[in-house]
Amino acid sequence: MSWGLFGNAQIRCSWIRYGIWLVACVCTLSTAYAGQTPQRTLKICVAADAPAIVRQAAQQVLAAVTTQPLLRIMARGRVPGKLTDSLQLAKEPDAARAYSHLVLVGLPTDPLIHAAWQREAKFNGHGCYIFGFGYLHGTIGYIESGRNPFLHAAAIKRTPFETELVTLTGDTPQAIVLAVHAFLHKELINGVVAAPGWTRSRPSLLERAPLAPDFVPPNLTPSHLGSATRIGWTQADQTEYRGVQAACNVEPQVIWLAKYHLPGTWSTSGSSHAIQQYLDGLDRRAYGDTLWLACFASRAQAVVALPRIALAAHLRQQGDRWIGHASSSSPAGKPSAMPLTLWQKGNWLYMSTLPQHAPPRTRR
Repeated sequence: MSWGLFGNAQIRCSWIRYGIWLVACVCTLSTAYAGQTPQRTLKICVAADAPAIVRQAAQQVLAAVTTQPLLRIMARGRVPGKLTDSLQLAKEPDAARAYSHLVLVGLPTDPLIHAAWQREAKFNGHGCYIFGFGYLHGTIGYIESGRNPFLHAAAIKRTPFETELVTLTGDTPQAIVLAVHAFLHKELINGVVAAPGWTRSRPSLLERAPLAPDFVPPNLTPSHLGSATRIGWTQADQTEYRGVQAACNVEPQVIWLAKYHLPGTWSTSGSSHAIQQYLDGLDRRAYGDTLWLACFASRAQAVVALPRIALAAHLRQQGDRWIGHASSSSPAGKPSAMPLTLWQKGNWLYMSTLPQHAPPRTRR
């Protein structure tokens, strides 16, 4: 079962449903916010005692706030004047971290990174294990993004808006530089980048090769689609490939997910918007406002795969496209659905939850 847009178009795994439901429950605990509504800000965080090369990388992130698409949207015209010390911020109350978009730059041992860790990767100083990529050894840069967990802590009485978090880390300072470069110059928000010479320290069931430092995302998606702005790329892990293979009996050569942002996204408040806020966020499994791209070995393979994926996603044909809904519901029965459109062009398949790709309704 895959975890990206394709997987979420199929029947949900129970623990994923539970995770989304749990997010809603945490938000429900936020019943009242005492005092003035806080202002959402952006903080670029690095430890004051981090190696010089890591602090220089964090300075590069800070300098790119007005030019990098995701950072520019996070800042909303309020550019941070300096770096934030992650060591000090980790000691402060949740409210000091909750109401800001956070970009964390540092080693996995950084206390703020450790607190925000999604537990999908483990670095032990002698290599790492990353879910969907396997056991890796070398200079391994790692990027993971998602909703800001500090906003959804029990101490926060109400969520007036959503905030997101990006972690740029790796097993060495040089690996962190790889992650920062991929984030700033390739718009990578979830993925693994490795310097030449990496190896596998041991086999595992789910193995996907990391990206090379000079990787290039597919030049098939515009930076803007109507009012939507592309804010990042997610490198699909091996679960995504296995999901397509299970449906089509053939594995794509490459899968990418392009994340877009619509005006007003992340600005709604309260538990009633919790699921949608998650889906519109940066987590690799959050499939809202996402364009999924899969490249097959040939056009013939893509043509064969198209109706099989449509069947798995419960889509119906309308002209040269297949349409339906990507839906998810919590155990509490709170549904969240969005248009899902699938089409083929050459040896590529595209699947989108962006409203710009939904075909117009036909009159009856």
